[in-house]
Amino acid sequence: MHRLEKEIFEKLTHLIQQNLTNPAFSLSTICRELGISRTQLHRIVTAQSQRSITLYIRKVRMLKAKELLVNTDLRVSEITYEVGIDSPQNFSKYFTQEFNVSPTEFRKQNQTAESPAGTNPQVSIAVLPFVNMSSDPEQEYFCDGMTEEIINRLAQVSGLKIAGRTSSFTFKGQNMDVRQIGQRLNVDFVLEGSIRKSGHTLRITVQLNNTADGYQVWSERYDREAEEVFDIQDDISLSILNRIKSNLLSHEKDAVLKRYTNNSEAYRLYLHGRFYDNKFAGAENFHKAIDYYRAAIAIEPRYAIAYSGMASCYLNLWFYRYAPAGQCLPQLRQSAQRALELDDQIAESHLAVARLKMYYEWDLTGALNSFRKALELNHNMAEAHGQYALCLSILEDVPQALTHALTAFDLDPFSLINNFYTGYIYWIAGDFQKALMQGKRLLDLEPNFWGGHIIMGFNLIKAKRYDEALAELENALRQNYSGLTLSGYGSLLAMMGHREKAREVLRQMEILNQTQPVANYDMGIVYACLGDKDTACDFFEEAIALREPPMLFFRFIMRDWLAPFKNDPRYSALPDKVLLKGL
Repeated sequence: MHRLEKEIFEKLTHLIQQNLTNPAFSLSTICRELGISRTQLHRIVTAQSQRSITLYIRKVRMLKAKELLVNTDLRVSEITYEVGIDSPQNFSKYFTQEFNVSPTEFRKQNQTAESPAGTNPQVSIAVLPFVNMSSDPEQEYFCDGMTEEIINRLAQVSGLKIAGRTSSFTFKGQNMDVRQIGQRLNVDFVLEGSIRKSGHTLRITVQLNNTADGYQVWSERYDREAEEVFDIQDDISLSILNRIKSNLLSHEKDAVLKRYTNNSEAYRLYLHGRFYDNKFAGAENFHKAIDYYRAAIAIEPRYAIAYSGMASCYLNLWFYRYAPAGQCLPQLRQSAQRALELDDQIAESHLAVARLKMYYEWDLTGALNSFRKALELNHNMAEAHGQYALCLSILEDVPQALTHALTAFDLDPFSLINNFYTGYIYWIAGDFQKALMQGKRLLDLEPNFWGGHIIMGFNLIKAKRYDEALAELENALRQNYSGLTLSGYGSLLAMMGHREKAREVLRQMEILNQTQPVANYDMGIVYACLGDKDTACDFFEEAIALREPPMLFFRFIMRDWLAPFKNDPRYSALPDKVLLKGL
């Protein structure tokens, strides 16, 4: 009996290893594959490993992770996927519990043992949101802006990984131990700070902490006039780098000390713009951001980064159906081009141009070149990695796309948009299991973000789990009532045979289009799923003529939703029309 149990246990271990990334892998699956009951499974695992089945599965995952950390160059975020853990922070926690060392520190110890003396492993840091110590809550924008400025300066330095803004801001107001933050963001150092503004004077206090032991590496207090804010930023940035990176190159120092304006009032207005831009919370906030950017430019007409900020806002207003193309695209093009004319050494300028080329001009080759230039100037720009990945995936270069998507995820793991793009890329790649895992990860991060429900819904449709998909798309619709969410909801109703309900969705979109843009694609896909091929194709042709962004993904929609139409000449020609424009 003992020998039989050992054989079953060995089969179990092999079964777990074969299903590390399978989200459908469950105790029922295990029992069915091994031909035993749950009670027998529990007894055998407890006897052989002195662990519960759940903890034993986790141990197998962590042993595989240990092997990957030693034998591959995969990032921690990539290894998280490879061993089937739902998030890097949970992976780091489980790994530390199992081996009493974080994944990052474990890899560093192995690299130190194997690498020749004198090599410089990458150093990593997170800058937490500076705390507003002023009596005026309106100064929150200044504290957030100061934090973001330090992040952007440090991001210019080679050999330095800096956690993205979104992930750093996740810890705002949490008063969490820096060692925990270090584990969750996989960084070596954490910078904390506070700002007290009174009239025209500033008191800024900062401290740099080592996340391995929580000890303070350096601290400083600055009592200055508000106009000296640029000098303070220089001092903080260089002080940090002097303590964590010894070989700072001269051109990197110039980049760190670069100022986009010397006018403190224009800078204040720009920070206001960033404050509303970063909310990523609908038309009103994007319009507020634009107004502040314009006010900054009125004072400082050559303020390149303010132009790139405006370009980003106009693109988001158009892309997410908040405002019509006629109100956004001319301003988008003008702002992006002006940003680049004024300063072609700002990553944000090239990113603005890349997004214009990809989403509207459909010049995918030109977009790739602009993304690459942005990343040459700022290798830590998570947003650029994520957008570049999406462009690569449209061109079906999936391996490269996933590399950059996971880099974006590694830099900014709590960014909803980066997670959303990664889900889209898995869907494009046809890896629906990983796409579903990504959707679940998004919902764990933020249950009220419509994007997570969209990712879940679309991939559940592919799995023909229609009732579950419908629940997800209903949630997306409640959180973001737009053509984007209505189209997915209406299409699924049509697939399920609820034809009258689907037609009611079409009527809702027609009503919505009187006050808020509804894309031709949005209408077309519902008609197509209803089987009205001619009406749908007319909408799709118009969508191509107007270069609506959803059509960039049309051949993948054809693959998953409109497969019966693939032999229709009009439909089979549509993806080629898109691709010809893109190349």
